[in-house]
Amino acid sequence: MVKNTVVNEMEKKLFVITGITFAVFMTEALIHYNYGILETVKGNFTWNTFVKEFKIPKGKSFIKMASIVAVASFISGELITIAERTYK
Repeated sequence: MVKNTVVNEMEKKLFVITGITFAVFMTEALIHYNYGILETVKGNFTWNTFVKEFKIPKGKSFIKMASIVAVASFISGELITIAERTYK
């Protein structure tokens, strides 16, 4: 019973860490995506233009971006969990 509780707590912690990491990484990915578009199309990046022309990729592009971020977030969550167990 105690062992299952420890595993469940670790799974919850991994889920929370992965979720937070996904939110941060996805925000960063969208900023980089828009930065790249603005630099390529407009020639230079300004915060004013960024805010006015912010876009979220559509369809397959968004799915690819979210998939890459999800995998990176999961790996990050796993590594953080391993590090915490190792250095407790």
